Amino acid sequence: MTSGIEVNDSSLPLRRDVKMLGNILGDILVYHGGVELFEKVEKIRAMCKALRNDNDSETYTELKDEIAKLSVPMRTNIIRAFSVYFHLINAAEQNHRIRRRRDYLMKSEISAQPGSIEAAILSLKDNHITSDIIQDVLNTISLELIITAHPTEATKRSILEIQKRIADILKSLDNPILSKREREKVEESLFNEVSVLWQTDELRDRKPTVIDEVRNGLYYFDQTLFDVLPEIHQEVATSLKAHYAEHEWDVPHFLRFGSWIGGDRDGNPNVTPEVTWETLQRQRRLVLKKYKAVLVDLMKRFSQSTTRAAVSDELKQSVMQDEEKYLTEDQKWTIEGEVYRRKFAIILERLRQAGKSELGYHSSEEMLEDLMIIKRSIYLHHPAHHELKTLQKLISQVQLFGFHLATLDIRNHSGEHETAIAEIFRKVGITKDYPSLSEDAKLDLLKKILADPRPLLLLHDDYSIETQEMLNTFKMIKRAHNEFGKRSITVYLVSMTQSASDLLEVLVLAKEAGI
Repeated sequence: MTSGIEVNDSSLPLRRDVKMLGNILGDILVYHGGVELFEKVEKIRAMCKALRNDNDSETYTELKDEIAKLSVPMRTNIIRAFSVYFHLINAAEQNHRIRRRRDYLMKSEISAQPGSIEAAILSLKDNHITSDIIQDVLNTISLELIITAHPTEATKRSILEIQKRIADILKSLDNPILSKREREKVEESLFNEVSVLWQTDELRDRKPTVIDEVRNGLYYFDQTLFDVLPEIHQEVATSLKAHYAEHEWDVPHFLRFGSWIGGDRDGNPNVTPEVTWETLQRQRRLVLKKYKAVLVDLMKRFSQSTTRAAVSDELKQSVMQDEEKYLTEDQKWTIEGEVYRRKFAIILERLRQAGKSELGYHSSEEMLEDLMIIKRSIYLHHPAHHELKTLQKLISQVQLFGFHLATLDIRNHSGEHETAIAEIFRKVGITKDYPSLSEDAKLDLLKKILADPRPLLLLHDDYSIETQEMLNTFKMIKRAHNEFGKRSITVYLVSMTQSASDLLEVLVLAKEAGI
């Protein structure tokens, strides 16, 4: 398959990649479907291109007739061929965006990339926006982007992983010092990945479960967001320091990610409290795994010895106390003078035990304090203007992701809250028919209950399954706050609200759970 990308100087590398990928796919089509498949795909592609350039009714009719004549197996393979081709085009375009950004960074003294963070800050300066105004905005702005399990996002994780490997291979081909043999090896890897893509089912053979959707959402945190989010904040800080050098900048973490996957109960009976709890556990397992990988790398890097560097008394005291409290003799770092490695060994073991024993961290704030002890010590013997970015990035990651990874929003239908409240009020003898009360009467009753510190509920067994499920949801939220931190669930969404009582009903249920 060949490219239809229009040529200009900046798109030449993209055109080269697309042509190469198209040729690879063409060879694969011939191998798996014969020359007939390849020629049919090329003919239909050429007709579509002609139709795009000139919306001619005769060409359109000819194209429809050509497709109608296809056998079912041939039609299936042609659809598959175009689907794979567009996957490849997407990978090439993503790589080209990275390439173009790299080119702009290399020429940063000339101009900033349009649409970049640096371009935005330059625009602020050109429009005489003062540093105090920008700092005030940064101190108050809060952006939370939400990942949802949208039904149109049906791409399997296997396909996403193949696409990433293809993008990585394309990036490696930009290396100007590749030898001929190295380039041939890389191109062979690219062919193999495209071949696997052709032979991999694009859609699942069954409806995805909620946990399938959770796994798919976690892929983006694992592969991208965990690393990119702190880098965005760092880029903002770096650009501000470059263009507003007179100001002492403090860039808070204004951009975070949340998720509805595993917490959106509205219309989905499969999202139970148990599923939400499993979602939170999976999120914690992933973020702890990511921290461990970074800590192992830092442990290799921070080989400084007390014979060569004067570390802080705070660090030495912390290491002595924590080794005694948290580590066995076999777990301790054996070289006494390598205090940073001794401290990282403690942090790693406490991270491994988090959620498993009392020796583990109970909160991300405890881990953050240990990292800050290291940071305060390191700058006693390291120039402050040469920032240790790997350590600072981990600190930012802990501040951003905690032990919960992403805030999980809970969503329920207002009618379900009213049904549960009505049953509870009837059971405890407050009112026999809560739904029939006027809005003012509902508000007076709900506010009175919220002001009363005494519990309202009978034993759960006295309620219907639906009401027990609602009560268990709020108990789970309380448990999540204790286990994963309060940032694990901070938002409760009520759909189809019509009045203030719809919100107060949620507060009553939350009060009964001790939230």
